[in-house]
Amino acid sequence: MFVRIRRLRYAGRRIPDHEADRPEHQTTGDLHSFGGRFELHPPLANAGPRDVLHDARVIGIGPGVGGMLVRGFEEHRGAAVLQEWEVTPLETVVGADGLRRWNWPR
Repeated sequence: MFVRIRRLRYAGRRIPDHEADRPEHQTTGDLHSFGGRFELHPPLANAGPRDVLHDARVIGIGPGVGGMLVRGFEEHRGAAVLQEWEVTPLETVVGADGLRRWNWPR
């Protein structure tokens, strides 16, 4: 599933709301789930995961086409730290030629 992710923690600590929308805390990619592990792969590439959440759980799901809140553990400097992702499905747009495309950020 192609998604946009906003990380809510850094090194296990909550990122303040006024900093959470900065580009360094956001990413996009292809989200895979494997038995309690969420992996974010580069979009449209056959490569290993960029980010991994271990022992991940979906904490909440937004109404409509909203996203979900996922909580798990990631590795930071050799230690497992708490991480939360706000996951939103990537929307599609209709181009001038009438074809639907994924709305990848530039």
